[in-house]
Amino acid sequence: MDSSDSQERATRTDALQVGARIRHARQMEGLRIKDLAERVGCATSMISKIETGKVAPSLAMLQRLVHALNRDIVSFFSTDINSPGIVQRPGERTVSATDALRGGKGVSYERLVPLAAGHLLEGNIHIIEPGGGKTDMITHQGETLGYVLEGELELTIEDTTYAVSEGHSFFFKNHLTNAYRNRGKVPVKLIWVNTPQVH
Repeated sequence: MDSSDSQERATRTDALQVGARIRHARQMEGLRIKDLAERVGCATSMISKIETGKVAPSLAMLQRLVHALNRDIVSFFSTDINSPGIVQRPGERTVSATDALRGGKGVSYERLVPLAAGHLLEGNIHIIEPGGGKTDMITHQGETLGYVLEGELELTIEDTTYAVSEGHSFFFKNHLTNAYRNRGKVPVKLIWVNTPQVH
């Protein structure tokens, strides 16, 4: 393989990574491809090609995307393994009590993956107070994995409800609607990992 082949392959890989991060940022903003295209002033097909890595965005287009998605340009390229957040000790992780994209109450999200770092994977510790829960009617591509650390939870995927408790794990595709509820008297803690980032 000559240097031009290596460079072409690296360029294609970079375009795929940038496109995937743009798609994740768009989904985190709750935007459709059509919405983002309108914000940046281009065809929906162009956004689709950028997100799938078929087209690398020009610098001018990238700047418009950054502005439209409320991000910084570094978040689309950051790959430094020495960046902050490699190791996070107890008390250092961000905790959020709200999720603008999902309905529910009594749930807080402790982030295992640093916020706004351009990562493709999202992981949180969900803490569900007694009587609390969430409903996620937003469907998208990707997968979710969960593991219950403490307590008992009622998990509903589409029309099927499961009783899950400490030590149980679950996995489902993100095109399925999902909800959970703590019907017990003590808080539930569970690890929730999904891709792409959605919170």
